[in-house]
Amino acid sequence: PVQPASYATAINVHNPNARPVTFTKKAVLLFDDSKPQREAEEPRPPGRLVRAQLGPDWGLEIDCDDIRKVLLRDVPGPAAPTFIKGWVVLHSPLPLDVVAVYTAHTPAGFSITTERVPASSI
Repeated sequence: PVQPASYATAINVHNPNARPVTFTKKAVLLFDDSKPQREAEEPRPPGRLVRAQLGPDWGLEIDCDDIRKVLLRDVPGPAAPTFIKGWVVLHSPLPLDVVAVYTAHTPAGFSITTERVPASSI
């Protein structure tokens, strides 16, 4: 599904509010490179819901290790370094600053991309 490389994702979460915020996070695994492509198109359940709290102006990072070992702990899937794709979903009663950081290392070089993730409501 992507060019051969070493990929890593980190999701930086910041509480810009003047009071603490408790939120939940979960992951939904959509694809892993250990299965044939045709199986990747089948719907998959989300991982477990994990509570987190940030004080005013505090931040945390959700990285690949956190996604695999915490958010997808109960979901069958391959261990690193097998490539995976999916979603990390945050639910918060207050707005949070969220920035996704994507890195790739190929024989041609290293790249890094950041993307501010806008809030959505359900």
